[in-house]
Amino acid sequence: MTKSKLKLPNPPKNPLLYLLVLLTTLIVGFFSGSFYSEQQQFNLPTRATVARVIDGDNLELDNGQSIRLYGVGCPEKGEKFSQEAIDLSTKLALNKQITIDYQPNYSKDRWERLLGYVFIDDSFINEELIRQGYCQVTIYEKRAKLKYQDELIQAQEQAKQEKVGVWK
Repeated sequence: MTKSKLKLPNPPKNPLLYLLVLLTTLIVGFFSGSFYSEQQQFNLPTRATVARVIDGDNLELDNGQSIRLYGVGCPEKGEKFSQEAIDLSTKLALNKQITIDYQPNYSKDRWERLLGYVFIDDSFINEELIRQGYCQVTIYEKRAKLKYQDELIQAQEQAKQEKVGVWK
């Protein structure tokens, strides 16, 4: 019986070049090697039906997932105008097919709820809740500009000028 020896490759002639290529490969691999878009990685729905309105800015979808309206802060249950926000969300969204758009890099929160901008046909639900004065724009510190920040702020300014909802 003969012993087989493991043959190692010849050492590189230029170890510095070898090290540079190795480091470059590792860095490129780290930053882009197995990157998937957030929608592919988390299998985020872009269309769904609203099965239940949890509160003004939280909806439950027909697949059992919850979605929180991104960039919107509605009063909590029991607070002034919370019922109006719930009623408007119910009127606009319950049992309706929605389209969901996501804020880049912020598609889920720590409770695994989806975070998104919700549209029904030509109606932007996040914006409509603000325009009616039942919710306020929520801008998160140390994050990129909201995808629809200009539209949401404009709706809030309109609600303030018209003195509706929380702006009475």
